[in-house]
Amino acid sequence: MADDTNITIIGFDLGHGDTAVTKVHAGTRRDSASLGDRNAPPEIVELGGDRKQLVTSVTVTADGKVLMGEAAFEASEEVSETFVAFKSPYLDREEVRRPLELFARRVVEEVRESRLTESGRVRWIFGHPSGWDAEQVAGYRDLLAGVCAPDEVGLVPESRAALLYARDAGDVPESGALTSTSLTAATLIVDIGSSTTDYTSIVHGTGRPADHGNVVLGAHLIDKAILELAIGRSADAEQMRTALAAQTSRSARQVLEITCRKLKEKFFSINPQRFANNPNTSVRTTEEIFTRDGDVLELRIRIDRNDMAQILATPQPALGGLSWQSAYRRDLGAALAHTGGEVDMILLTGGPSRMRFVQETARELAPDAQVMLGTEPEFAIARGLALAGRMDERTRGFREDVEEFLATDTVSDLVNERLPQLTEAMGAAVAAGLTENHVIPAFTAWRRRDIVTIDGMRNRIISGVNAELDSTDNAVLNGIVTAWMAELRPELAQHTAVICRRWNLEPTALSLPDVTVSGEKMTAQVSTSVATDVLDNISTLVNVAISGVVATALFGAGSAIIMATGPFAVLFAAAAIFVGLSTAKDKIMEEIGDKDLPMAARKIRSEASMIRKLREQAAVQEAALASELASQFRSDGSGRLAREITASIEKQLTSVAAEVELLIA
Repeated sequence: MADDTNITIIGFDLGHGDTAVTKVHAGTRRDSASLGDRNAPPEIVELGGDRKQLVTSVTVTADGKVLMGEAAFEASEEVSETFVAFKSPYLDREEVRRPLELFARRVVEEVRESRLTESGRVRWIFGHPSGWDAEQVAGYRDLLAGVCAPDEVGLVPESRAALLYARDAGDVPESGALTSTSLTAATLIVDIGSSTTDYTSIVHGTGRPADHGNVVLGAHLIDKAILELAIGRSADAEQMRTALAAQTSRSARQVLEITCRKLKEKFFSINPQRFANNPNTSVRTTEEIFTRDGDVLELRIRIDRNDMAQILATPQPALGGLSWQSAYRRDLGAALAHTGGEVDMILLTGGPSRMRFVQETARELAPDAQVMLGTEPEFAIARGLALAGRMDERTRGFREDVEEFLATDTVSDLVNERLPQLTEAMGAAVAAGLTENHVIPAFTAWRRRDIVTIDGMRNRIISGVNAELDSTDNAVLNGIVTAWMAELRPELAQHTAVICRRWNLEPTALSLPDVTVSGEKMTAQVSTSVATDVLDNISTLVNVAISGVVATALFGAGSAIIMATGPFAVLFAAAAIFVGLSTAKDKIMEEIGDKDLPMAARKIRSEASMIRKLREQAAVQEAALASELASQFRSDGSGRLAREITASIEKQLTSVAAEVELLIA
């Protein structure tokens, strides 16, 4: 059985032009020692050649041997097929699928042969351009699952890998707002590869990538333009094109493009001051092209400052007739607009980001932003992929810890312990002012016959209470819930801090956010059922659906926390009570509730006298109502309020945990 405490993560950046591989170890669940010891940055795995990167090329010799990298086109053996620069989303094409599979398999074999993965589990994390659609990514995963074991393969957008690399490499500013590794600056990460350019936005400190990109804006187009310029300058241009077109066993043109790529890298590595001191400074090399007749044609490739300016301004059919430089400017401008505001930093990754005009264009389009070139940008994605794999292993354990915590009764115990405080305050808030705000105005309107029947008077009271509850402006109820949650949050944080410390997170990382009201319309309805006396029938009073108030104030969840299970019988029996008919009031109220009583009956007592009596009884009746409401809130639906509040807190805690996962290194 594999050793789950010794997991090797391989970051496999299979690029169109170059490939880079890194490795890192991952600590596992509750393995606190490994978490402390295994936070080292990913190491580059060197697979031969004169560069740490491996040229994306593969050759199959006549005897079936598979060669990769520069060895693929330097082979002395008889060759049956050679592929160069073949990464593409069009996996249904044999000329794409076959070399991808051959190359990936050979790299995996070499890594295994190097004994880097001899103990414990292994996970291979591959990158894919953010511009690939879901179907293309799924096809790529299927192909790679045939190379490695399916449960060993993971795919991550290359722009997300760039984000993780930037975070752990220290290329993005840090803040202590949430944790010491929080990404807080509004940052745009631009990852320029050989075949694509991807963008990742980090806005408002969320650390969430907004993936988008150009699947054809790759630096290999510049390599092609360099080659075309060199061929066009040769006196043997026509013969060279014929010879290259006739190549079948080896992709001679692509090999020459690799030479042009190296020359391009050399050109952009020259200090600009050298060009200023000597405008004729150039880089050059000579290559051989073999014709069918066995002749050897010498191709002289030379680039100076004017040549590069011409190459970058050359219209590219793949870019809709735009030059590479123009297409990059257009896409970068769109990416900056995508952030929805000012950008504090632009971080450039990928080997081609070393081209000076890439940085200059970024500074021009975002003059107030800090433009940074990541440390060893050509390895940013490979390192980020390894970090993504390590993060995934650790977040898996973190997630299990959170789920185990939620499976306990801790949250419900905290809620139930403090529930009486909440329900008493809620009951008092609903009952307070009922007489003055609703009963008296409705009574005076009935007495003056603005309301015709006693039933109508009762309905006016009910609708008034409804209107008051059915509002996001119920500051009293909102304040009660806010204050209650403010006292609960620190107690909950004491428990979640244990999980945070276990995974090297700040103790407050799982704290719930401050309680706010979302502004959604709150739903509160009362029944129009009638009873006869507030004092005698207090047990049938107001089973209020303040669900919207509580749900919105807690989390803006929009889900009902208290559902109406009984009548909202706001009782008004003044016409019976105040004329001394208490012994027959039930029957009388039933008989006269829908009758249009004459004005004389309405004015048996003076309005001032009756209002005075209502006010005299208001405190007692509202206190009794508040007590009954608190009791019903606690017992409604056999503890529905407690269950629903608990569920809402747990849902919010799960959501916060998902945000926190990005902070795990």
